[in-house]
Amino acid sequence: MVELPFCRKCGREVPQDARFCPYCGADQTSYTPLPPLAQVGLETKNTGLAAVLALVFGIFGLWGVGHIYVGKVGKGLAILVLGIVLQWILGFFVFFGMIFGGAYGSRPFGLSLLLGGLTGLIIWALVTIALFIWQIYDAYRLAKYYNNYVRQYGKAPW
Repeated sequence: MVELPFCRKCGREVPQDARFCPYCGADQTSYTPLPPLAQVGLETKNTGLAAVLALVFGIFGLWGVGHIYVGKVGKGLAILVLGIVLQWILGFFVFFGMIFGGAYGSRPFGLSLLLGGLTGLIIWALVTIALFIWQIYDAYRLAKYYNNYVRQYGKAPW
């Protein structure tokens, strides 16, 4: 006994060699999907490497290196320059906080020197740590976005 295939649309039995269903006219030819086109030379970015680059270089005050690795060169250079300038500016606040706190306190170079410098140091540390963590997270996030975009569209997003 020969089994007859069924129509893909209406479900009725159709002859084995039929190209169209005799009842509803639906196409019965089988299609083999084409393999996805491979983009030559386009690779994904390692999200871990982006975060590690941002972490290691960020420890030395060179923020934005993870962004440059991901391909966001302009943003990476802007963060790099901003980070260096910000470190200098905040460093001056710490320095001048110590100088002016000590010179204009009730006891020159006493407790007010310590408090002025300590306040500047705390502000510097909080801002630096927050921006340091942000640039690591942002480099990781951008690498993840880059990889998803490449997989979905077969081309770089930027």
